[in-house]
Amino acid sequence: MFITLQFPLFDYRFFKADPNKTERPKWPEPGSNARVRYFGEILGRNKQYLGPWDDEKKYCNAASVLNFCGLKDGHFYKSLYSDPYHARILFRRFQSDGRCMAKFEVGFNDQRRNSLSAQATDEEAPSFNLNKYIERYLLCPVKIKTGSRLSDYLPLIEAGEKLRDAYYWTTTKGKKSFDAKDIQHQAEPCEPVLLIQFRAGEINPDQLFAQKVDMPFLGKEGIDLYCTHIPYTIGRRKYHLKTWMIVTADDKDTPLLSGQFRAYNQTVRYLRINLLRIHVETCMQKKLIETFGTTDETYQVKDPAVRDRLYFYLHKILLNLTNIQRNDQPQTALVEAAFRLDEYYYGSMRMEDRVKVLDEYKTWLKALELNPKNRQVLGYVQKSAEDLRDQQKQQPEDCVVFISYNHTNEAAAALLKEKLEQEHITVILDSVSMQAGTPIKDFISKSILRSHAILSVVSVNSLTPGGVGVETINAMFIKDFFPDKKFIPCCLDTCFKEDGFTEKASIKIDERITAIKALAKSRSDNALRSTDIDDEWRRLESLRLKLPDIITHLKNDMGIDIMGKNINVHFPKILEAIRK
Repeated sequence: MFITLQFPLFDYRFFKADPNKTERPKWPEPGSNARVRYFGEILGRNKQYLGPWDDEKKYCNAASVLNFCGLKDGHFYKSLYSDPYHARILFRRFQSDGRCMAKFEVGFNDQRRNSLSAQATDEEAPSFNLNKYIERYLLCPVKIKTGSRLSDYLPLIEAGEKLRDAYYWTTTKGKKSFDAKDIQHQAEPCEPVLLIQFRAGEINPDQLFAQKVDMPFLGKEGIDLYCTHIPYTIGRRKYHLKTWMIVTADDKDTPLLSGQFRAYNQTVRYLRINLLRIHVETCMQKKLIETFGTTDETYQVKDPAVRDRLYFYLHKILLNLTNIQRNDQPQTALVEAAFRLDEYYYGSMRMEDRVKVLDEYKTWLKALELNPKNRQVLGYVQKSAEDLRDQQKQQPEDCVVFISYNHTNEAAAALLKEKLEQEHITVILDSVSMQAGTPIKDFISKSILRSHAILSVVSVNSLTPGGVGVETINAMFIKDFFPDKKFIPCCLDTCFKEDGFTEKASIKIDERITAIKALAKSRSDNALRSTDIDDEWRRLESLRLKLPDIITHLKNDMGIDIMGKNINVHFPKILEAIRK
């Protein structure tokens, strides 16, 4: 099995008057002896060829940035290097186009072949769970080097933000700010993508609810292509990772070591290149459209010259995406499949805003010379706008509900989602809508902004430590900051109405804060940082401070009783509150 994980980054500095960005090395064609500071040397045709890189022949060895090390039995060399995985790291690399796009990629070879084949052919053997198998790779602890410092341990799949920090550090001139708000305005991580290649018989894609992409030219060579979302869990949060699966007739051309890529199957190689390019280009397209359509003053493009520069960059991306062929392979079906995978989520933009941006771009495009290529892009943009308008008719965007809940109450939240969708209401629920690598705070804030109603599932678990989330606090106070937003509490119990509840809950919160303080002190005594627990500490302090006001909100808002069968009995009340 051959596994590649890609982390795209979007650089906002491309459209800033003073980007404060170093111009060395000269991407996308750096010099033969160039280096990326703090990263490593540039590799290319005149150096050892280490992987199935695309025809952008130059890339940086990023092995020093992505560190698979430490953490007892959970680290790579104990958890994945030995039985049953026999995994090897094939490459860790970085590449940029010198404008808006940058990307990190890490590749593995997994040699668990014989046992997989035995499972696939033996009817009595238990079915192979690819999702759980891949989850071990996604959750493998890593450290990211930013400048000369290593981060704390984090799961590989959540490395996007730290890789962004590393990129920002190495590309920024002079003084750097690492305040979260400041960095966010400079560069942002995009949705990662997973690409898995395995031979026929190892895994049954039908069991993974994967959708086959019809590519006749691949079938002639015994190659099948599937796309799906692989679920994984971190703590109590569920995520979904966009995944491509390439199935080959045999694996004789699959590289086991980095030095074997020279003999790599050319058809499969170009297919991998095209899929990874399409993903990073669609990420750039989405970010650019969000930038043009944003109401955030920080990102608004007011300079006409800068706006033109961004439109030209968007045009270049769309030219690539609308190419009928790339690397001697038809790509129309690949692009369509990629956008189908993205249909369930498109950032925080409302449909009407996306249509407006596409219409503005269309007007700009018509002013250019309409050669055959530009006409092709124009047709693509027109079709995209029409598709969005059709979606608006089917699911009006004025009926979007964000469900806030504690994960101990996931069953109730899922039932509410199902019943609301039966009423043609768009529902945002983290266990379904949250993309891989998305920070929970960003997801919640964007979801609240996009929604016109927030439905909060209230229970004793959502108001005490052990499962309190930032969404509980945010949802309670949303109408204070956004008077046009509806806040609808749905109560699984009424313990909060009892006298003394606030005092009892505060005691539990204090006990948890004391435990975290003790753990933080122990970390400090052992020269270890407490970054991973600081967020919970801040969240609990905020909850403790706001708890009396939260209880007041709940008592005054006349929550809807959804205890037991009441979720069905009182559902009409929820609908009325949403549509009122």
